[in-house]
Amino acid sequence: MGYGSLVEPRRLSLERVRTPIPKLSAAFDGFKIAVLSDFHLHPYTPLSLIESAVQLANSVQPDAVVLLGDYGYTLGSIYELAPVFSRLKAKHGVFAILGNHDRGGMRTIPPALEGVGITVLRNSGVPISVANSELFLAGTESIFFGFDLEKSLAGRTGDAPTILLAHEPDIADTVAADGRISLQLSGHSHGGQMRLPLVGALLLPPWGRRYDQGLHKIKEMLLYTNRGIGLVGMPFRLNCLPEVTEITLCTT
Repeated sequence: MGYGSLVEPRRLSLERVRTPIPKLSAAFDGFKIAVLSDFHLHPYTPLSLIESAVQLANSVQPDAVVLLGDYGYTLGSIYELAPVFSRLKAKHGVFAILGNHDRGGMRTIPPALEGVGITVLRNSGVPISVANSELFLAGTESIFFGFDLEKSLAGRTGDAPTILLAHEPDIADTVAADGRISLQLSGHSHGGQMRLPLVGALLLPPWGRRYDQGLHKIKEMLLYTNRGIGLVGMPFRLNCLPEVTEITLCTT
């Protein structure tokens, strides 16, 4: 109980993953994305842990940073988090989506993040350009309040390799069937927070049960599910370290 409540929840892990992307230009070979998700500031997650996660993300010198939602338990949480997120450094910017726990903050969270220079993607997308080559980054709303893949991809041109930020991982079956997405990045599940050998996660949320952590291949698409930083429901982690992910895109 002591380890699960006092030690593991504060032992941030840096997971490094290489993901081959079809039709990726050589200009994007080695492009690094730092992934942070499920912050849940208060009552179980201290701001100091999120500050450490930001430092860890910066340490990999990412080309882009993505925040995958679930920022805090109160409307005021985002005003504590935004100054911390302002310290994130990435050559091509910091991008964010909202999670299912952010529904009450739909009017406050986007402007707070945008106020510190973060691009919020709400069923929308943006191109990232390097040496006359393009990568399209799209972000959806939570499946619980307005997921719309078509709107997210509306700005995509040609057959540009596309990465989708989608809070809930299990929507990947629908996304992969579309055929336009090379990589989906998700959070939501927390990896279950408590995992037992041979059993796996003890409790998982809806839309986070099939692909609860790590890298998966669904049809021709890759999905990576981040275990998150904060805690929800119970103040414990066991065999499920909080995570910052370094995703490195590669041509092969």
